[in-house]
Formats: sequence, C-alpha cells, structure tokens
Amino acid sequence: MTFLSMLAVVTISAGCQKSADYASPVKPTVADEKAVTDCSAMLPLKAGFSWTFSTVVDQRTFTDVASVRGPLNIGGTTATLVETKRNGQLVLREGYRYAKGQLMLTAFSTSPKSWVVIDPPLILLKDGAMLGDEYRWRGRLRIDGKSIDAFGLSRPSLRESVQTMSAGRFSGIRIDSGLSAPLPNGDRIKYQTTRWVATGIGFIRREYLDRTARRQSNLISFKMK
Repeated sequence: MTFLSMLAVVTISAGCQKSADYASPVKPTVADEKAVTDCSAMLPLKAGFSWTFSTVVDQRTFTDVASVRGPLNIGGTTATLVETKRNGQLVLREGYRYAKGQLMLTAFSTSPKSWVVIDPPLILLKDGAMLGDEYRWRGRLRIDGKSIDAFGLSRPSLRESVQTMSAGRFSGIRIDSGLSAPLPNGDRIKYQTTRWVATGIGFIRREYLDRTARRQSNLISFKMK
C-alpha cells in the first residue's frame, strides 16, 4: 500500500453476562469527579483485556471486539497494541503508551501491514486533567519511511454518564481528539476520534469515522484475563 493510498484510507475512516466481566479493580474516588488523579487507571492496557461493542455504521449493527495484544515496537517506540476486529477481520489498530503521567496515542492503522506513526505521540489525557483542558499537538505522521507535517488537538471532558448496552451505566471521561495534515494533491487527511473511558474499565464508548459514516461503538461487556 502506497503512502498516499494509506492516508486516503485514514481520511475517510474513523445477552446475559457474568458479573465478574464487569468487576473493576480500581474504585473511583471523590477527586475523580474533579480531576484525573491517575490516568493509567482510565485505560487498562494489560494483555488479554478485551471489550465487546455493539457498533452502528450506516444504520447497520455489528459486533466488534477490541483486545489488548501487549507491547510492540511501532515506529521505534514501544507501545501497547489495541486491536479491533469484526467477524475476525481487522477494523482498527492503535498503539497506546503511558509515560510521565500521560496517556498517549502513538500510532494507528486500518491495515494489518502499515502503521501511521504519530511523531511525537499525541497526548490524550494527563494526571490531574481538568474539565476543558486542551493538549495541542504539532509534529509529523510517518508511514513507510515517509512523513508529512501535521497538527492536532485532544480535549478531555470530565465525567459524562454513559449507559452501555448491557454492562450498566458508568461515569466516564470523554476525550475528543483529532489529527489533520495537508496532502500534496490538495486534499487533507483527518483522524478524528472520541473515546469515553471509565476508571478500571477503559472503553465504554468509542466513535470515529469509518469509511463514509461515523462509527459508533457502545460497550456490551469487558473481560480481564
């Protein structure tokens, strides 16, 4: 897949359960209602952790499973791979990293072979984050040995009540983020996502562009191994 064709893909993309499936090892504190004391608790990145979503695209409903695959060297940076599949087929791969009290997105891809590496990584959330914080980003998107200048922004909004499909209602942090870059042909690539994460659970809702429609994923269940 060529550099521009990969970026074109990115431009237009974005039952009864066991109670143990929903048990959270981390309990929210009073301080969590005002600030994030530990952003690493908001997205568990231990290998084997998985989330099952009901996903709506163009009024069609699918079942997606996102799984933590463990650490991986992506573009020279060690990150934790979170891989989403639908009927066994890859939908999305993302690389996440915690460092110095920050949760960061390091790379993403809709291809099993190529990565779009975010250099430097895009900060999604920080320890001590407050309502309306903004993390502005400027850097490069790298793929297949080539790179392009880009800019971006992440904005955490603390505490929205989210009703999941069957896992219950959670108080989650909404994180809106976007990356944008001009292409040589005059077009512009965009990677826009919204994630809702809850303490000790991780993803409770996700939204991003999928082909020509916005993909909306609502949590059905999660599992820890």
